[in-house]
Amino acid sequence: MNKGLCEAEIGWHRWIGLHTLGDRSEQVPDALRRMVSGETEEEVMEAYWDLENTVVVQGQLFDSALPVLSVLLAALTEEISVEARDAVVELIHQIVSGESDEEEVERGNPDLGPRCRELAREGLWLLYRELGTRRRENAEAILEAIDPDRERLAVLRSSVRGKSAPR
Repeated sequence: MNKGLCEAEIGWHRWIGLHTLGDRSEQVPDALRRMVSGETEEEVMEAYWDLENTVVVQGQLFDSALPVLSVLLAALTEEISVEARDAVVELIHQIVSGESDEEEVERGNPDLGPRCRELAREGLWLLYRELGTRRRENAEAILEAIDPDRERLAVLRSSVRGKSAPR
């Protein structure tokens, strides 16, 4: 993986001290790097599951989901493999669909779901671009969760319907 925006965003965050399932925050940067730089489905999915079962678990968010989401949005600006892009969009979908884990609520973070959706709106057009790809269904679900402008979503969604989805 080149030293692009994604790597810069990984380096920007202080991962130690963030919460994950099983206190694995120090492993998150490596998992992000492996997922985004992966070329094969096997490489990408191994890293994906290290994140999906750490920062978000069955819709339950830990505070590490916020910086992970920021890295994932940065990854969408880069040339990454199709398999990596699929996993990035899937993980964004999992995060924006989530809500605070009960441990996070007890720590004073009851609003991780809304905060993640607000952060995802910063990458709105990166996500709209995914409507024209094979990731269309996940992109639609993400946009339904984050874009309050239903008319825009309907218009842009219809503009890609019926077109074959490129990789």
